[in-house]
Amino acid sequence: MQLLGLGYFCALLAIAAASDLRRYLIPNWMPAALAAGALVLAFPMGGDEWVSRGLAFLITAVVTIGLWLVRGLGGGDTKLLMAASLWMPLATLPAFAMAVAVAGGVQAIVTLILRRVRPPPEGHPGRRRMPYAVSIAVGGFVWALLMWRDA
Repeated sequence: MQLLGLGYFCALLAIAAASDLRRYLIPNWMPAALAAGALVLAFPMGGDEWVSRGLAFLITAVVTIGLWLVRGLGGGDTKLLMAASLWMPLATLPAFAMAVAVAGGVQAIVTLILRRVRPPPEGHPGRRRMPYAVSIAVGGFVWALLMWRDA
């Protein structure tokens, strides 16, 4: 994959993480732009690559929509993960998922510590939520680094 595509991928994930940190919101245009970028910048390959990325998307969609239905993920996080998966051949999806999971665990521990030290005010969305786009972005950066290194 070209450096331009990986840069676009990482930039949009960073913007989504910053938005989620600031407002606990990932605007719909961000996953849409990420998905559109995948179709333009990451899909110049042939039929097998389309099938591989389609399967990665399908698996991600089933898992994340399931988590969204049980309130384990927010809607913006679900859409962001599905859009990010369009960039990934199926063989690289486990590395991305593992990186997101590890980053999420570290983020959860840090969030719990910070909330104990300085709790958010009553009624603040940060009392019950964690801006998971930060972990998704870290997982995406790790994935992009692996793709760049292997290119």
